Amino acid sequence: MKVILSSCALCASLSAAANCQAGLDYCAFNLMGKGNYHNEIYDTLRHADRPIDPTKVNFDYYLYRCHDDGTILKTENCPWGCVDGGDNRDDFCE
Repeated sequence: MKVILSSCALCASLSAAANCQAGLDYCAFNLMGKGNYHNEIYDTLRHADRPIDPTKVNFDYYLYRCHDDGTILKTENCPWGCVDGGDNRDDFCE
């Protein structure tokens, strides 16, 4: 029984680690490295203040803000590209 509980705790911690860190801005490539954010990126672009067709743009040219529940929201257009800000730091536009 202890083995099962330990395994469940490990699985829960691994799945939680796949979420982005709340309050930070991320480039799409870093979100994809955290977990499978592909569908979330598409959805946030489609539902932005000015909807964007994700099939017609390079979604790497946007910043996405991570919320407490692991959801994301598009925050900024990065016409010159997106830069990795490093661990525990915001990514930013070039």
